[in-house]
Amino acid sequence: MDGRIARTLVHKTSEDAVLIGRPRRLQGHRWEFDAELPRNASAQDSGGIPTLLGVELMRQAAIAYAHLQGGVPLDWALLMNELSFGWLREVPGNPGSPLAGRIAVSTLAVQQRNGLVSGLELEACFLSGNALLGAGRGRLSCLSRTAYRAIRRNAPAVDRTSEASPHSGLSEVRRQGDELHAALAWSWDDPLVFDHFSDHLPGILLAHGMLDAHRMLTGFDAGQMDITCENFGEFNAPAEVLAFRSTADETRILISQLGRTLATGACRGSRSIYPVQPLLTLDSPGA
Repeated sequence: MDGRIARTLVHKTSEDAVLIGRPRRLQGHRWEFDAELPRNASAQDSGGIPTLLGVELMRQAAIAYAHLQGGVPLDWALLMNELSFGWLREVPGNPGSPLAGRIAVSTLAVQQRNGLVSGLELEACFLSGNALLGAGRGRLSCLSRTAYRAIRRNAPAVDRTSEASPHSGLSEVRRQGDELHAALAWSWDDPLVFDHFSDHLPGILLAHGMLDAHRMLTGFDAGQMDITCENFGEFNAPAEVLAFRSTADETRILISQLGRTLATGACRGSRSIYPVQPLLTLDSPGA
């Protein structure tokens, strides 16, 4: 993709981790960004684009939108509270070539505190050519550096050797019928999850674990997911994943740590066309 957006606008360290490009302000509160998603051969039934990458695309577009449209300072924390993303149709396949398109983002609601934007509710859609491929919707909360430090003042120090795994997702998986128990796993070398430092378990990691649980229970990748983050997760204690198959193509998931709920969610589908209720959300303990 020519002209990736500035890394600071999507809170990324590596330019290779940036999925969106040239921003364009359209009418009203609507912005559009170029987008390019790399293909992954292991995600064969989605044209090589895993749902997790669609989630990350929505996350980056929401963060850039908050800075450009909302005027949120670049050093503020933007945190996920809820997020939903879904594919609306099959992704066109073209092995070896990234999926190019554009993502449009607009405001549903704005919250302000002391004259500054403190939260945004957004909706977004991803298009390639004239085809609408995916959609999301959600909320984004915005915290000043001072406010974030106050919230996290008692957080334990991050030990990058603690609980490290060869991969991100799940480990110690135990399945009994339509129920699954596992530990949340993370690898510090995972560029999608840990492109930049986080002092808490990132929301994209929690989404990763949920999507893995759905695939292990159903045998196929989810085409749609919803996640709600309730508390910050820490790196110094195990996080547990409990999932159960609620219908033939839906899995409900709970992620907890030391008796506290970190996140709840649902994954659905097997890469067919969905009547998705978009929900792209970034708002509190995920990031």
